[in-house]
This record gives sequence, structure tokens and C-alpha cells, in this order.
Amino acid sequence: MSTTAPNTPTTVSQVITRKGSGLRLVANWALPILLAVIIIVAAATTPRFLSFDNIRAVLINTSITGIVAVGMTPITLSGNFFSLGATQSTVLSAVLFLSVGNATGSILLGAAAAVVVLCLVGLAQGLVVAAGLNPIITTLAVGTIIFGLVTLFTNGEVVVPQGIDIGWLAVSNFLGLPLPVYIFAVYLLINWFLMERSLVGRRIMLMGANKQTAVNSGISVRRTTTWAFLSMSIGIAIAGILSAAQLRQVQSGDLTTLTMDVVAAVLVGGSAIQGGDGSPLRSALGALLIVVLGNIMLLQGFPTGVRLLGVGLLVVIVVSVLHVLRKATAR
Repeated sequence: MSTTAPNTPTTVSQVITRKGSGLRLVANWALPILLAVIIIVAAATTPRFLSFDNIRAVLINTSITGIVAVGMTPITLSGNFFSLGATQSTVLSAVLFLSVGNATGSILLGAAAAVVVLCLVGLAQGLVVAAGLNPIITTLAVGTIIFGLVTLFTNGEVVVPQGIDIGWLAVSNFLGLPLPVYIFAVYLLINWFLMERSLVGRRIMLMGANKQTAVNSGISVRRTTTWAFLSMSIGIAIAGILSAAQLRQVQSGDLTTLTMDVVAAVLVGGSAIQGGDGSPLRSALGALLIVVLGNIMLLQGFPTGVRLLGVGLLVVIVVSVLHVLRKATAR
């Protein structure tokens, strides 16, 4: 008569399968747990951290970075790494929003111009990358071109709203939270649905996981890559509009750390740099984690250099741990 317990694994493959499942569970919950631990420690050590005004500031700061990070996630998941021109594209959106709004007296026309132009820029980048050019080089070159054009257009001067009211976009609130936070939440939900529940999202994930398999399955690399870049462009257009509303001005050299913050958010969120694994929700949590950590160090009085160092170390540690977990689950 066997004395083996009914649920005891009897083969090496069963043991490995259960170990892999456990490691995947750890990888999926590592970011929320880390965020919760940091918040608990901050609440105990930083008196002002849990004040409503500070929480509100954290959410506002997260909204811009989070929107761009969520928009960039499909590019990473499709296997095309990142866009290194996010900062310049966001500034372009802000300049178009204010310039067209000033010229026409309509913020709706200004917003429409920003969205249309940014979508065209995203479409062009998507087509070039789909044709086989390196996405890092392509987006870096496009960012440089945009910076030059914006600088020429503005003569390097500050663009401010003239005769149009854009302040309400930043200060209008519901339940004490400003409009950008709700826009961020809606944009996140739409992207989550597209990536998790739509055919386009499944194609992007498959192409990132195995491009050759995707091609053999009849998936169009050009169409799928273009969709990923369009998603990012819409997010960048929205972020530029909200940045202009919050700052009430824009200059070609603004938002200097945005691209690196967004890349860090996507990586900390656990998206695989080679594609095929990740989600917009995790990128949003990554953006929140980075902003929370920076906010804590700011409240503690740390200088800018130390804050940047802390965020950099966080990215290295989290990405390294996730890489080790992925390798372990792949065995």
C-alpha cells in the first residue's frame, strides 16, 4: 500500500513545475509588495508623507510620467525596446497645443493639432522601425529632429497661453483629485483592455515573444508595430497637453528627465526588454513607485543628486531581480 500523500509530487518535472509557478507568482507580486513596503516605511518615518496634499502631489506627478510609460509599454512588449524621443515629442505636443490654441483662440483645436501631429510622427516611426531599422536609433534621431524643429519654431523662447484658459485642465478636481489623475486612470484602463483583451494586444505580445512565430501565424509586423507606436503617440500628445496646462508655459528644453523616468517605470514595472512579457498596469505601478521614492527623499531633504542616485539604484536592483526570476522560471 502506497504511503505517498495524494498531493505530493512524485516526479522531478512536477517539482520543477511547482517551483516555476511559485517563482512566477513572486515575480508578479514583487512590485506591489515593494511599493506597499516603501509606503509603510515612509508613513512611519516621514510625518508629512500621508498628508492629503502630499498624496495629491504624488498622484499629479505620477500622471504625466505614467501616461507616457503606459503608452510606451506596447512598444516594449512588441520587442522594439523604447522610444528615446519621448521628451522631445511631449514638448512638441505642448508647443502645438499652446501655439495653435493661441492662434485660433480654441484649446480644442490646439489639442486636436497636438494629437494629429503626434500620431503622424508615431506612424512615421512605426513604419520605419517595421521596415527593419533599429528602434533605438530611429527614435533617438526623431527626437533630435523634433528638438531642432521646436527650437527653430519657438526661437528658444518660452511659449505661454495668450487669450485662452488652460488652467482648468490642471486644477479642475473631483473628490479632491485633479483632472490629470482621472485622465491617467482612464488612459490606463483603455490600454490595459487593448493589451489584455483585444486582438491587437495579443498580436503585439506574440510578436514580442517570438517574431518569427508571429509572422508564420499571419500577423503583419508593419501593422502591429505601427499600432504600438500610435498608442505611444496618443499618450505623449495627452501628456504634452497636460504638462502645458500644469506649467502654463513650455520651452524646447523642458522635461529633461521624462524619457529616462518613463524607461525606468517600464523596466521597474517588469516589462521584459526583449518583449512579450509585461502590462500597462505594471508600468503605471512602476511610475508610481519611482515618484513615491523621489517624493520620500525630497521630504527627507536629500539633494537632487542623491535622489537621482536612489532612483537609479532602484531600477538596477528591481530589473536584476526580475531578470533572475525570469531565468529561473524558464528552466
